[in-house]
Amino acid sequence: MSIIGAEDEDFENDLDPTVDDHSSHFTSIELVKSRPTHLLVFLQHVILQFDCSSLLCYLHADLFKNLSTKETKKQFVEFYNSFLDKSAILRVQIPHNVSFELDRTRPDLLSEEQQRKFVQDVQLAQAPEVLRQLEDFRQKRMMGMTPNAAELLEVESHYPTDRIPMEMKEKAILFILSPIAFIPIPLYLPLSSSPVFLLSSISVDEGVLPPEGVLPGLSLSGPTPQQEEQDPRLLELEQDPPNWREHTPPDTLKDLSKKETKRQEVINELFATEHAHVRMLSVLQTVFWKPLEREELMTATELATIFPSLDEIIDMHYAFYEHLKKLRQHNFIVKAIGTTLLNRFGGTEGEWFQKLTSRFCSHQTWALEQLKMRQKKDPRFNSFILEAESRPQCRRLQLKDIIPTEMQRLTKYPLLLENIAKCTEDTLEKESIQQSAECCKKILNHVNEEVKQMENLLTLKDYQRRLDTSGLKPSNELYLEYKYLDLAQRRMIYEGPLTWRVTKEKTLEVQCVLLGDLLVLLQKQDDKMVLKCQSKSNIAVQEGKQMLSPIIKLDSAFLREVATDRKAFYVIFTWDSGAQIYELVAQSVGERKNWTDVIKMAVDELKKTGPPSDLKRGNSILTGGGGNPYSPTT
Repeated sequence: MSIIGAEDEDFENDLDPTVDDHSSHFTSIELVKSRPTHLLVFLQHVILQFDCSSLLCYLHADLFKNLSTKETKKQFVEFYNSFLDKSAILRVQIPHNVSFELDRTRPDLLSEEQQRKFVQDVQLAQAPEVLRQLEDFRQKRMMGMTPNAAELLEVESHYPTDRIPMEMKEKAILFILSPIAFIPIPLYLPLSSSPVFLLSSISVDEGVLPPEGVLPGLSLSGPTPQQEEQDPRLLELEQDPPNWREHTPPDTLKDLSKKETKRQEVINELFATEHAHVRMLSVLQTVFWKPLEREELMTATELATIFPSLDEIIDMHYAFYEHLKKLRQHNFIVKAIGTTLLNRFGGTEGEWFQKLTSRFCSHQTWALEQLKMRQKKDPRFNSFILEAESRPQCRRLQLKDIIPTEMQRLTKYPLLLENIAKCTEDTLEKESIQQSAECCKKILNHVNEEVKQMENLLTLKDYQRRLDTSGLKPSNELYLEYKYLDLAQRRMIYEGPLTWRVTKEKTLEVQCVLLGDLLVLLQKQDDKMVLKCQSKSNIAVQEGKQMLSPIIKLDSAFLREVATDRKAFYVIFTWDSGAQIYELVAQSVGERKNWTDVIKMAVDELKKTGPPSDLKRGNSILTGGGGNPYSPTT
């Protein structure tokens, strides 16, 4: 007999050949799928230890193997919404070929062959992660660190007989495990995509599984602490809205033309996305605003500046959602929608909608910056935000992703309404929808302008905070005129980096800021933004002679091209003592054209209207010191 040494790599297995028998059921995902109890326990392990998206996606993909064409179409949309959509709560890594096509084509418009191919590709992409989770389970099980080990061992050690076959034993164990194992599931999974649904679909014997009244943990009806705070009318929004095709009588569907079917699809998309938007806005209210106020982490005044007019915006969108829902009450077919759209986006209601959304959207950049600073300074506040963002209602989105959703929603209205109009036959109805689309565009343009102005103002506030005017002292006249310059009191039109060629040998990198009446050349030095006079000569000169000011008054300026450099342009500034020539160089020919265009426009506007009358506009929007950005006077 050979003597086995401790250094032999098979030492333990030779002594106990059955040590790894229990893990043999978990050598492949295909083997695990054939054993419902093993799959249930493995699912629970993954849910507790990992991101379960890859495993659930892999299992869900198996459903397509035995589906009919009609079922495939329906299931693929659900599969897309659960795992592939950019806002999906269980989003997984997607192969490039799949994401490329889905960015161009709606999932329900893909052919059955494409849908099945994409599902297969996505499933294959999840395989490495699933194998890694299986390996982890095997290792943890050997160390006694996996859930429900005793129940699993009871199944594995059972010897099937006619009186108690294996199927009956598995059913009994599942009866014990199911209510316990899946209590966490409703926190983040819709019922139709729950592991039990997947499990029942791929198990070898449907009779193995217990009925649903046996799975109380899967109930989605129990109120959560957040739901108790929530407006009761919004509770229904936690459930996805019914799809019109599933509730429309088959005979009615059959009678619809292709164009009318397309029209109903787009209307359904408007309804479903409005539903989702109201739900997401309510998250800002119930998961963030109210708890922050209740926990005294922020005052009511502070919250009103972070989420301005949020309550009114939710009311508006919910009212619009309710009106859309009423239009679907007859067989889920919407006949006329033009009046409803005009009532929302046109007239005085549209003006009020524009005002509130402008106020909310224009403050989002400031709000995000304030929240970011607060998180850095206040550990308790940071812990609250991180915990809130982990809640299922946030659907894996951070607060910085949720706040911009109102702006994103505004960009979608014009396209949705135009698509409805394209599919509408009735002339008057079509005109109403097109008019509504135009109203949406005007609202969007107005909000975009407000957002731009607020972002410009915030930039000027930042520059003002860092402004250093001491470099103007060589010119006593300039220093006296601009030592108290307040950039935030002016309106910014454009800004960007330029190179200032003072002489052939001397160039400076500057941040050029075009205001309503001035062109300002700022130099970055450490954290400061410096205004500094430049001399074209190294020889000491008499004050005011050959000194170039970093501030150019537009009312006496004009432009000329530089013949030797297509990226450069001259700004010629005339005054009582003569003229000063500035050679500025952009980063590209296109950027040079942008600069010359906006400067010419500002100069022309100044000649027509005189000095800007809105120099103090900044104080009506932002108070000093980075405080409240909202003033009732705006």
